[in-house]
Amino acid sequence: MLENPVKFFSEGKPLIGMIHYPECETDRMVIMCHGYTAQKTENKRLFVEAARALVNEGYAVLRFDFFGSGDSAGEFRETRVSHNIQNLRDALTLARNSGFSKIAILGISMGAATAILTMPEPNVKALVLWSTVPDFRRLFEQFAGNLQDTLKKVDVYEHEGWLVERAFVLEALGYNVQAAFQKLTLPKLMVQGDRDGAIFVRGFEEFKKIASGDTEFRLISGAQHTYDTVKHRREVIEVTRTWLKQKF
Repeated sequence: MLENPVKFFSEGKPLIGMIHYPECETDRMVIMCHGYTAQKTENKRLFVEAARALVNEGYAVLRFDFFGSGDSAGEFRETRVSHNIQNLRDALTLARNSGFSKIAILGISMGAATAILTMPEPNVKALVLWSTVPDFRRLFEQFAGNLQDTLKKVDVYEHEGWLVERAFVLEALGYNVQAAFQKLTLPKLMVQGDRDGAIFVRGFEEFKKIASGDTEFRLISGAQHTYDTVKHRREVIEVTRTWLKQKF
């Protein structure tokens, strides 16, 4: 297999990624979207392992850093959901212009929510959603308490050593991930660890009730938010690999 770094532009700013190519030519690509505070390798190189496993199945894979993350332009505090959505749209344009006419998107956490909010898009045939953020308000209140009080006090909030601007929170509250998910009829795989936070596990059950079209749900026993152990990384990758072979 061949692995090449790539730079492309979104909203005039350079984004940095890596494209994994299989040995044989293909018109199919999987685009990977990392989570909040993460980057294109993901926790414990989860995305690297997943990309290499998928390349062995004949898919090309693009994993990239959103604006403000990893090696891409911008500062983390400048992160916005709208930037992520546009970044993904421009990654899709890159894929289509490179000859990939069949595309799947694999996102984790905020990356999964970004994938949902970006749809529908031409040539996207399947979504793989790991540990999906189900509701921005519930998520923020878990970390920041009462949002109205917190947002009145500060313009910038520190979360685990990362600076989060009030503007990011206010914008994110305008997006409804579950409503967007409910409209999607393309094939979807949603994977969730049962040792993740209560918001995510409860959200997984809520997604089940509103899913449209061909949707498969898989709960991984003992797994946390980013599939921290070798066993759980292998399991989430294998579940994904098998599903993509059937649906994409």
